[in-house]
Amino acid sequence: MNNLKRKIKKKPAPRLRYPLRKSISLVGLMGSGKTTIGVRLARRLNMKFVDSDHEIELAASHTVSEIFEKFGEEDFRKGERRVINRLITQENKIVLGTGGGAFMDPKTRGRLKRHTIVIWLKVDVDLLVERTSKRDTRPLLQKGNPRQILQKLTEERYPVYKEAHIVIESGQGPHDKVVNDIIWKLNKYLAIEKKKYQKRMARKKARMKKDAEVKGEKENADNNG
Repeated sequence: MNNLKRKIKKKPAPRLRYPLRKSISLVGLMGSGKTTIGVRLARRLNMKFVDSDHEIELAASHTVSEIFEKFGEEDFRKGERRVINRLITQENKIVLGTGGGAFMDPKTRGRLKRHTIVIWLKVDVDLLVERTSKRDTRPLLQKGNPRQILQKLTEERYPVYKEAHIVIESGQGPHDKVVNDIIWKLNKYLAIEKKKYQKRMARKKARMKKDAEVKGEKENADNNG
């Protein structure tokens, strides 16, 4: 009997089976892993990862906390709207990590849904509290009890986050598993979108054929008349 342990074959990581025609945007509350998972996802898809908060800080020459403190949330959202619109309408496709409140802005939400595939990283409150406690740079958590604030934010924002094209349950597991889940769901989503696109093209082709026939019949009638 062979006492050597059999090597367990590792399942190959899933790959994207369809071409991406849009950028990908990640939405979710602070602590949901948009940056850590976004970086890994971008690497797997051979794309560039961009963090919207970082881009806002570069544009404003202030940190997010400073913008909130000096100018207020309304001004921050205006700047966020402009920066995100610039990022998602550029030619190069990216994986975009957005701030927790970005998707709550109706204009930003509409643009993200039109120009990107929106993925919501859904995380329960307990894990959010654990993750956000490791950093003190969250402006919205500096005005009270973090757990109560996060609980309130989930109640306000989760119903809106549901508008995302894809929902991913992101828990305590390894980040690579979350990335695998995203790619698996992306394949499913893109397959459905491909079928919709083919149906639209078939209807368009049928309309063009019908219009050409009607035009031809009209021209024949005019010539015979």
